[in-house]
Amino acid sequence: MKIPRRPKHLGSQDGDTMTPMIDVVFLLLVFFICASVGGTADRLLPAELKGTTEAADPQEPAEDPDEWQHPAIQIRIEPEQDSVAVFLDEQRLAGPDMLKDRLQRLAAVDPESRIILNIHDDVRVQPFIDVYDLCQSLQFQNISFAVGKPATNQ
Repeated sequence: MKIPRRPKHLGSQDGDTMTPMIDVVFLLLVFFICASVGGTADRLLPAELKGTTEAADPQEPAEDPDEWQHPAIQIRIEPEQDSVAVFLDEQRLAGPDMLKDRLQRLAAVDPESRIILNIHDDVRVQPFIDVYDLCQSLQFQNISFAVGKPATNQ
């Protein structure tokens, strides 16, 4: 039985020589598509032109220096012997009643102030819930919880 021999030299009409070229073109196409997706459009970059005093981005409103910035109020509760110690912006208060009075005055002036509750791990749940409920009853709109170790001034 005679095994047919393969021709040593393939002609260009066999189609085998175009496969690597198509792969290269396809890979280049994929590369340029992927590279162009992550780029920033030039029209979005701010630019100052000579002879002008304003930035080229008219969509961004100018900051109003008279605009009110809502302050962040930190309430820290730490355990004591029989009760808890309450701090309002690192100032120790006489108790929860004084905290309620101060928060009522603040809520009347600015209910959009950010309230940050920083509760020590050893504080029982009920004082923490009482302060949280107080903030909600006064309709503060932004109540956050601090995570991590509290900064103490000792």
